[in-house]
Amino acid sequence: MINLVSVFLGGGIGALLRHLLCVKIGGHWAVMSVNIIGALLIGIAFQFFISRDYLRPEIRAFVITGILGGFTTFSTYMLDFGNLLNNQKIAEALFYLLGSLGLGIIFLFIGMKIGRLCW
Repeated sequence: MINLVSVFLGGGIGALLRHLLCVKIGGHWAVMSVNIIGALLIGIAFQFFISRDYLRPEIRAFVITGILGGFTTFSTYMLDFGNLLNNQKIAEALFYLLGSLGLGIIFLFIGMKIGRLCW
């Protein structure tokens, strides 16, 4: 239960930080900035928590899943890709990277088409 509360609170903080940064920068450059900053921060946080296994899992959930997940899910996407590469799963990593991007774009346009039909 404490993990859920940690993710919930961290997610709110991350979403608020994303909003404030997007308002400050504006446009698609804000989203790109958030994604790049999030990828950097999740890499730092991941290494921090790996070397400190004595820290409670709720703290990791608060920071990585909560704050950084609320800030941008792109950071989690990059972490998963990096972990696949680090585990020598090159083909799976490339499929995950390109499949997520390619299918994400395809489904974005499918969703837009459905949205136009419904509204």
